[in-house]
Amino acid sequence: MIIGGDLTKVNQMLSDAQKADFYSGRLPSEPLRSLSELAHIRLTTKQDLREHSPYGFLAVPRHKVAVYHESFGTTGKPVSIWLTEEDLMDTAAEINTCGVELSPADTVLIRYPYAISQIAHTFHLAARLRGACIIPASSRSTISPFPRVVRIMQSLEVTILAALPLQAILLAKTAELMGVSPTRGFPHLRAICSAGEPLTPQRRQLIQELWEVPVYDNYGMTELGAAALDCAYGRLHPLLDDFVFELLNEQGTASMDLGKIGYLVVSTLKRRATPLVRYWTGDRARLVLEPCPCGAQYRLEVRGRQEDCLEIAGSIFDPWDLEKMISDIPGKQLWVVGPLEPMGLHFIVESQILQGKKNSGKIIMAHAGEYQLPIQVSLVPPGTLYSSQALLDAGEVGKPRYIYSREELDAKLYEKNLRL
Repeated sequence: MIIGGDLTKVNQMLSDAQKADFYSGRLPSEPLRSLSELAHIRLTTKQDLREHSPYGFLAVPRHKVAVYHESFGTTGKPVSIWLTEEDLMDTAAEINTCGVELSPADTVLIRYPYAISQIAHTFHLAARLRGACIIPASSRSTISPFPRVVRIMQSLEVTILAALPLQAILLAKTAELMGVSPTRGFPHLRAICSAGEPLTPQRRQLIQELWEVPVYDNYGMTELGAAALDCAYGRLHPLLDDFVFELLNEQGTASMDLGKIGYLVVSTLKRRATPLVRYWTGDRARLVLEPCPCGAQYRLEVRGRQEDCLEIAGSIFDPWDLEKMISDIPGKQLWVVGPLEPMGLHFIVESQILQGKKNSGKIIMAHAGEYQLPIQVSLVPPGTLYSSQALLDAGEVGKPRYIYSREELDAKLYEKNLRL
């Protein structure tokens, strides 16, 4: 199944992409006769980007480039993404399709990382184009630790917090440690704009309960820009005028039907400097035909990267699956998970019901229903996974991570004398 764009736009994109060294001779010499023929073109992978950066995917002369960004994978080798001025404006316009409806009345605190990645800069531009005031607080910075951001949000009457889901949760926890109620201490806050990691239904609900404001999600990556945005009804819709979307099986050899879980492949239709043809995002996803009151026809579920999944007994569990398994635990907030020998899962879950208690609890759940595998849950007090003192002292919290090895899970429990 291929959705998005039209044949004219796709053929223009293929023509533009051939100006890049990587795509020269790799793409059809003749225009496609139907969108279905796009599926015959070889996939572009992140490894391709790594091997041919910084210039192999550049499709315009250097004097037309306005900005450069990098994305880092698990190998640490950078992926180079170039943008023209038009690319920047298009990405900002894509972000401004979001249902949050930024306006001159907004004061927007941006808690995305500014250094070398793209989302903070393009969100910044999008908000400025709508006339909003920007506070570039950044993340992963010792200059803007969590307590300072909490004070800024209060004193400057911030209306929009733009942050990774984990950052939004940790800011709420920091406010509580400072004696500030997230629900009452920020009366001007009207919404949170999320990006940078999968937003499961449970995590969305948690953030909305912590802050008592709606959450609007933005799916994208440095390689693509903003490819799907939440509408006013809180549903994530793919941007079909700007991208072509495909859903393939794990091997990348066959198309998946609508409603089935597969792996997302995206082609850019408007990127001039670094166009990407059939880019294997590595994201496990589901495309659903679901007409929305906003007028969109498709909804996108982004369920997590391949490396954020666990394979147990031949089944793959992504963050949506994993968080759903522990959704009924009372007071649940942060969690990590790893394998349970021989064929199960072990969760460590911070729970508010253990607030102020030093001893952890243990729950064994033999899931005889949907998942058919044993699950062990170790309940630990708040502050076990992210130190309360560290939130008050430090500014840097790394990239969110939920999947751990057996040894790392044990170490997490040992750190707090919580070994069961």
